[in-house]
Amino acid sequence: MMRFTKISMLAAGTLAVFLFSGCVSSESSVAPGIEDFVYRGHDFGPDRDSDYRRGVMDGCRTTDGDYTKDHGRFKTNESYRAGWEHGRLHCKGTSAQ
Repeated sequence: MMRFTKISMLAAGTLAVFLFSGCVSSESSVAPGIEDFVYRGHDFGPDRDSDYRRGVMDGCRTTDGDYTKDHGRFKTNESYRAGWEHGRLHCKGTSAQ
């Protein structure tokens, strides 16, 4: 019985090593051809549309003291609004480059 327990534990440990070794991330988890949107040294993620990018740029300009926001877009375009808020948050305290 003791021998069966040791063999079972060894098998379970070996199986766990194989299962968890598949969880190691590769060098890039993003699909080929999709680049991250990097602005002022901040990575805002892959595959961002033009509304999100414009929002980030406007949000960053706002943190520089030049309040910039397309109010119509902000109210109706979720992507622009998310970009503006993320830009304002991440660019706070950084200078324009």
